[in-house]
Amino acid sequence: MNVLICASEGAPFIKTGGLADVIGALPKALKKEGIDVRVIMPYYKKIKDKKLAKYIGYAYVRIADHNEYLGVFEAVSDDVTYYFIDSEKYFNRDTIYGQGDDGERFAFFDFAVLEAIKVTNFYPDIIHNNDWQTGLIPYILKANYNYYPEYRRIKTIYSIHNIQYQGIFPKDLLNILFMPYSNSLEYDNCVNFMKAAIMESDIINTVSPTYKDEVLTDYYGYRMNNVLEFRKFDFYGIINGLDVDKYNPATDKNIYKNYDINSFVEGKAYNKDKLCDEYNIKDKNAPLFGLVSRLVDQKGVDLFMPILEDVLYYSNANFFILGSGDKKYEDYFNYLATKYPGRFIVYIGYSDPLAQKIYAASDIFLMPSKFEPCGLGQMIAMRYGTLPLVRETGGLKDTVKPYNAYTNEGTGFSFANYNAHNFKDVMFLAMKTYENKDVWHALIHRAMALDFSWNASAKSYIELYNKLI
Repeated sequence: MNVLICASEGAPFIKTGGLADVIGALPKALKKEGIDVRVIMPYYKKIKDKKLAKYIGYAYVRIADHNEYLGVFEAVSDDVTYYFIDSEKYFNRDTIYGQGDDGERFAFFDFAVLEAIKVTNFYPDIIHNNDWQTGLIPYILKANYNYYPEYRRIKTIYSIHNIQYQGIFPKDLLNILFMPYSNSLEYDNCVNFMKAAIMESDIINTVSPTYKDEVLTDYYGYRMNNVLEFRKFDFYGIINGLDVDKYNPATDKNIYKNYDINSFVEGKAYNKDKLCDEYNIKDKNAPLFGLVSRLVDQKGVDLFMPILEDVLYYSNANFFILGSGDKKYEDYFNYLATKYPGRFIVYIGYSDPLAQKIYAASDIFLMPSKFEPCGLGQMIAMRYGTLPLVRETGGLKDTVKPYNAYTNEGTGFSFANYNAHNFKDVMFLAMKTYENKDVWHALIHRAMALDFSWNASAKSYIELYNKLI
């Protein structure tokens, strides 16, 4: 079976979020299952500057009143072939998103993917598209390539990683692309890339079973729920996996000391001790809460503001915050860091090595998300023996089993209602549980024993592929 995965970013070449982690890990897992899988993405300046890919050919697509050149480059990483679409006009920029012409840029990419197939001579059985940036591909495939037998047999699957970002642009974009009006493309008198993908793909999926159910509701669906309802019998939820080679406390070079499920008591204590020394955290025996996140509403950061000072006043807990985002949250956390030196540590920005140190050293990892399609932080935390405290939404609900004080079951802590006081109550429950080291270590052992590798998820994707062909 031949599968071409299309995405706007992918590790190890370029990353801005969780999508890149999926594109970096899923193909490797599919390859191990015998799938001939290849990946195609834009040849951004930041990738081109690394000079890892070789030129293999070119083609043209029609944009506005002219034919627009596209180069095709190729590289291999972890035994997976990656193709890159080169365009000086659209991709030779310092940033990859947030441009005024993103609609035109990624529409060009979607046309270019189908033309690049001729250059690579890799004719897939399935094109697996991801997020809005690849949303026009199923529509273009049916509208422009149905006359070619080698294209007519291609099936499409579309993965929604975050339904909030849909690729909505003025309707005038259709004139630039020489695309006829279609009900599949139009929503609220605009072009909606995600709607096009949902309407025209053979199968749609999202990145956790719970999120799949959530986005069919008005609250979580961001007005796409009615469109998804129309296709609900072709709609599936598959939990993302984790790159267990990258996120492995036994081999991670970024942490202070390596450890595994058999040595986590000493290993985590050593990592916590060293992180506390490095950042002047005074009470090393107190529970340490970690947060590695974008500081935005979606991540539940607003829940901190009414309760954090209460938690700091009525407990001996320490906090380590790593992230950036809305200024009001950055300012609030910086204020707490100034007011509570030695207890509240803030790093505004992002650092991979520091993130890994926080995962290894923390006792409790906070993810009180308003919504979370899948989430990787909670899985990384459990892999490192740090118990997650999450809100029961999306992939967080699917992956974290809440602690039950009566049966001693669970792999973390959770709360259901999006409410700051419920969040605070569970924080105190976690701190109380932390005091009983036998129970705490049993929870850690259970969390570290979980298998979050891509093996099971890859098999689920193969089942979807088999449905199509």
